Amino acid sequence: MALPILKGLLRGYVQSLFNEGIVNNQFSQIQTLKSDEDPDCALRLINIYLLDVERMLSELTSLSDLPDVDFSKLATLARSIEEKSSL
Repeated sequence: MALPILKGLLRGYVQSLFNEGIVNNQFSQIQTLKSDEDPDCALRLINIYLLDVERMLSELTSLSDLPDVDFSKLATLARSIEEKSSL
C-alpha cells in the first residue's frame, strides 16, 4: 500500500521539476532506462556526464590561469558544457 503512494509522490515531484525547467524530457528517458534490463544504466550515464563536465571545468580553469588566455578555447569549452547540459 505504501509503495503506490511513494510512486505517486515521486511522479508529482518529477513533474514539478519538469514544470520548473530543472529537468527535461531526457531525464524521463534516462529514468525509463533504469527499469529495463540494466538497472544501473541511468547511474552510469549520470556518472559519465559528471566526469565529462568535471574534466571540462578543470580544463577551463587551467586555460584561464595561463598568462595569455585563449578566449576562443574558453568559449568552445563553455559551449560544450552548455550543450552537454541541455541535451
